[in-house]
Amino acid sequence: MVRLSNGTCVVGFDDGYQLGKTANFIFDNGVHMLGSVEPTLKENSLFYDGEFFKVGEGRSAITDDKLSDDAARLRTMAGIAMELRKEGIRNADVVLAVGLPFSNYGRDKLKLIDYYSQHKVQDFSYEGEEYSVNIVKVIVCPQCYSAIASRLGNMKGDYLIVDIGSKTTDVVYVQDGLPVESRSITIEKAMVKWMKEIQHEMKVQTGKEIPEHEVMKVALKEDSNLPAAYAELIRGMLREKIHSLELELAERSYDLDYINIIYVGGGARIAKDYAGKYRGHTAYDCDLCANAKGYEFLARQIEGKQVG
Repeated sequence: MVRLSNGTCVVGFDDGYQLGKTANFIFDNGVHMLGSVEPTLKENSLFYDGEFFKVGEGRSAITDDKLSDDAARLRTMAGIAMELRKEGIRNADVVLAVGLPFSNYGRDKLKLIDYYSQHKVQDFSYEGEEYSVNIVKVIVCPQCYSAIASRLGNMKGDYLIVDIGSKTTDVVYVQDGLPVESRSITIEKAMVKWMKEIQHEMKVQTGKEIPEHEVMKVALKEDSNLPAAYAELIRGMLREKIHSLELELAERSYDLDYINIIYVGGGARIAKDYAGKYRGHTAYDCDLCANAKGYEFLARQIEGKQVG
């Protein structure tokens, strides 16, 4: 969160298909309605418009449209509450900075602004604490580009910024610090699809149903109870996924033999361990909150105000 000189709070929220991310917090994107029944535990609980919800438990199913219900709005409320609580704030005017895939930006920007503008004043409680939020402005930023926006001035030469997300992979071509929109694309290869494919292949090879979270533990090099042979199979499959992404980039006329490559966000943690022969000129920014921080940076630039 960033405080502007007029007291307004800028909050960046990256509403992923697997995780919700602010500049300082990460949580599962699952939203579960409990109705009028108060939850036993306050953790992850949100009360809004007469109903209780659990926000941040499990992963929501991937949909084509996040704007057809209140789930994205509820996740955003939870993210705003986390950031405000960190600063000891309960009532705030908020500039909300959110994002869209690079290639969808022009098409869906106004839809997203309209979605968040429908309920500008939000009175709710999160984990038992009351909040009153007035969304005074919605700023929509392009994903991937946002993750490196603060560094563009130092990027001389040609760069390929690759953001492997949950549903899509955004690729932004940067030349001497300026994004080249005609050479920037979104690819339908991403983590959730890869996890499902690996689960299916593990079922074929081992006869076992491996939970998605166990596959992710191996991918992120976290402790797992899976047999070593299973973990090695998963690592081999992940290596193939990153290789297939590199091949697709090459097929789309990006010359990976010379261009500087920067993987950003959560996918960078996967690419760092499984990327191929281009490692010598590849960098990895593994900050899962990179886009959310970038949204705040760009929103502050747009507002043109000094930090208070």
